[in-house]
Amino acid sequence: MGAFAIIPAAPVLLENIDHTEAARMAELRTVISDLLRTQTTWSLPVNALPPLAGLGGWGIDRGFDTRTGQLITGDDWITAVASLTEDERELAEAADPAVIVALLHAHAAGVEVGPLGTSENLLLPIDLSAAAAESAPLAPIGGAAGFDAEIVESLTSGGAAQSGSTIDISRLSDLCSRAAGVHANLTMLDNGLRHISEQGASLTSPEITVDERVHDVRSLCGIGTWA
Repeated sequence: MGAFAIIPAAPVLLENIDHTEAARMAELRTVISDLLRTQTTWSLPVNALPPLAGLGGWGIDRGFDTRTGQLITGDDWITAVASLTEDERELAEAADPAVIVALLHAHAAGVEVGPLGTSENLLLPIDLSAAAAESAPLAPIGGAAGFDAEIVESLTSGGAAQSGSTIDISRLSDLCSRAAGVHANLTMLDNGLRHISEQGASLTSPEITVDERVHDVRSLCGIGTWA
């Protein structure tokens, strides 16, 4: 039995990314950190962590060295990337963006995160549709907002007022398989559901602490349990 946490996978919620951010962004970052600090350790639903988890894909010279537990910036980051072996580079480049964001949030919160098997507590970073509103980051896609609503409804077991109901894993997994079509990233959620199902376990609907739009992308934070 363990906890599971859902956090936004959007890099814009990391510290010192958007220097013109509204005060609410800092408040949301605090919510994420407080949620992560409810446990001392978490595991991401992946078999291995990348040696370096960085923001280079977003043009930012900053990242986390999972081998040393250190945050690296600027020229030190460039040097660290250059020193990777070919195999290490392949692992780093293959890392899901949600994994990178989750590792950086965890480091900021002062908690440890490893791959599957290192903790019973599952960290599930997700990005709902980036195409669900007229002013969203990507061109709107018909049905994207409805898809987001289905995900939230499934997570909350039909929108029940109280957390603790059992989630329909099959339904939620089916929804995850449609995520790419609306520019959502639910890979970590899907991986986590598969892991829980393989254990013959179930999970309860989380207590949702955040459900609001960040740069016109619906963003969720919540924590529940699985057993």
